[in-house]
Order: sequence, then C-alpha cells, then structure tokens
Amino acid sequence: MKRGWVILAIFLTGCGTERVETTKPELEPVTIEFFTPKEETKPIFDELIDDFEAENPHIKIEQVIVPNGMSVLKTRLARGNAPDLFITYPLEADYINRARKGYLLDLTDELFLDRIQPTIQTRYSVDGRMYGVAFTQNLVGVFYNKKDFEELHLHVPQTWDEWLQVMDTLKRSGKQPLLMANKEANQTSVFALNFVANAFPSSYWSQPDDIPSNPVWRKLTNQTEKVLSYVDPASFQMSYNDAMQAFVSGEGSMYVMGTWMLPLIETADPSFDFSIFPVPVSNDPNENHVLGGVDIGIGVSADTSYPQEAKLFLAFLTQEKNAQAIASYEGSMSTIIQVQNENEVMEPLINKVQDGETVNWPNHYWAGGTAAESDYRQYTLQFFYDRDEGAYLQNLDGMFKKYESLKSSSVEAP
Repeated sequence: MKRGWVILAIFLTGCGTERVETTKPELEPVTIEFFTPKEETKPIFDELIDDFEAENPHIKIEQVIVPNGMSVLKTRLARGNAPDLFITYPLEADYINRARKGYLLDLTDELFLDRIQPTIQTRYSVDGRMYGVAFTQNLVGVFYNKKDFEELHLHVPQTWDEWLQVMDTLKRSGKQPLLMANKEANQTSVFALNFVANAFPSSYWSQPDDIPSNPVWRKLTNQTEKVLSYVDPASFQMSYNDAMQAFVSGEGSMYVMGTWMLPLIETADPSFDFSIFPVPVSNDPNENHVLGGVDIGIGVSADTSYPQEAKLFLAFLTQEKNAQAIASYEGSMSTIIQVQNENEVMEPLINKVQDGETVNWPNHYWAGGTAAESDYRQYTLQFFYDRDEGAYLQNLDGMFKKYESLKSSSVEAP
C-alpha cells in the first residue's frame, strides 16, 4: 500500500504558543478491477462498492461485467492480463489448474475465512490451501405459477411420475406447462444437469465409461425427451430474459431455473405469486437431490499490484450486514455463518440442503473446465432440437475423452 505524507501544524495555546509537528498518512489512490459474468448482481454490488469506497476513499473498485465471462477470463489469464478480483468456482478443473500453476493468490491464512461455513469453503481447498472465497450458493428448482396450480387443483409433485401428470393436466387445460430458454445454449445445462448430477457420483467423472452403451445415459436422454414434449417449439426463439418475462406474464406455468432468477422476477412484477419445488428427477422423493453450488465465489490474481486492498474488499463482503444484503437481493443461500435466509420461496430447496439432499454441479468435476461445459451445452442444445440420441451420446463420449486426453498430456490452458 503506497503512502504520501502531509505535515500538520498544531498550535497549543496557553500563556504562549507551542508548535508541534505531526504526520498523517495520505493513501495513494488505487483502482481494482472486479471481473464478473453476473449481470443480475450488478445493482447490489454497485451499492456495496459505494459503501466500501466510502469507508476506504483511496480504493476504487471497478466492476466489469462481460457476457460469456468465464471464457473471456480464460483468455485474459492466458494473455497475462488478469483482473485483480474475479469470479471463480471451486472443484472445477479451471480453478484447480490455476491454483496449482500460480495464477491465484493464496488466501488460506486470512481471518475472514472463519466467517464462512466450513463445509462450503473447504471446496476451495487445493493441496491443503485456499485460493477462493465462497459468498453464496445457488440452487436449482422448478419455479411454478401458484395461480395456475390452484385453478386446476394441482398439488406440488414429489416424484417424476407426478410431475409428468401435472404437465399433462396443464397441457390438456390449454396452458403451456413448461418454459425453456432454448435460444441460448448456456441455458440448456440448468435443466439437463439436474438429471446428470443425480445419476452419477462425483467420482464417476474421473474416468467416464463408454457413454453410448451406458443405460443410465439412455435413461437420462429418454427423460429429457419426455419433458421436451411439453415444451413449445417456440422455445428455440426464446432467450433467458424472454422466458423469465413469459413466466411472470402467465404465458407458462413452470420454468426450471436457478435461484439467481429471483431478483429478476421480483423486479419484473413484485406482486407475481409463485413458488419453487425441487426438480423431481426420480420416483423416490428422498433421491431427488437439489442441484447447486457456489454462485458468488471470488479469487484474487497472484499478479495483482494491490493484494492488501483486494483482500480488504473480500473481508468487507464477508461482514454480516453486507453478506445479508447480497443473499437478500440475489436469492441464493449465503455461506456466511450468521446470515439467515429471508426469502420464504426458497424454503423447499433450503430444507433439502439442510437435510443433506443436495448435489454439486457435475461440470465442476469435468476435465476441460469451461471449454468442456461450453461443448456440453452446444451438444445438448442440438439434442433438444433434433432428438438424435445416438449422435448426442457419441458427441458427449468424444468430448469427455478429448478433455481427459488433454488432461493426461498436461495440455490445459489457465
């Protein structure tokens, strides 16, 4: 932290005057880049940044939001142009690779980590050291229009068969059962990975078997096709925002999405009456685990010129008041120990999490990291469109083998 010095003259009066010279540090202004792909959290971070800058007037935090940000981040790191602070997710190959190759600042000994739930924060452990900070955890569920359910006397489905019955009843009544944002490939995984995550343990991804011959994968594609039969073909012209607006406008009864959509819905129509239930991927309610993972997680570049200032901002975000503000705005579960969930809509999902019925995003375990996830989304969107199961499973098989091969040969970008 750089400093300049200002001489202050203080005059003490009595019978005479005495001049005493003291010094006060004047901190040199610094600017820190906070890089994030999360457009939906811009307003709350703008507020928190204003508060932080008021407390630390020599530090300016520049929030930079970029579409397809994780791919852009990968490119910037490879070119040696790393942001000071950036979103990073634990467990995934990109994070582990960056930690081991020295791209991330070691945060293990920072006292503010003690404010975070250990079971979540330890996901950032790589070889016994921590290189990221977990602030919130997202959850995925089925958002549903309570008015439509009440009108048709529908109960919240607990099993796969019950969910199909609900969609069938909605369709026969002339309603659109399920909305999807299939114009954007990156939205496909929010739906499809619920089934994948519940079907395979994390250990499976260390060496996936022959996918085309695996009956579990064929069951997953069959389930996907069944759900797609209740989705309007116009979904392929519908963006994420279009689907959210259609849901709020009553043009669709359900929408499988993450809790990050909550602030958007409440901004679009604060009076809209909706709730969420866990995605019923099987006929055993106890086996329908909620998909989720760290949503806001932040790392510090090892090359930052301002490591102390960057860590000061992270410590600020872990303070109870600020963490509560993030959780209340975004709708995700806070990882900060003292913060309580204030959104009743999330209770069905949070209850599952508290009972241990949760699964992490499977793509966090994939070799290839962001690149593999991008490929998966493109192949999944193509399958949504043409329903060619054979080609889809062959594509996935080739994808996993390709990235496993690159991992084995240590040819992985940062």
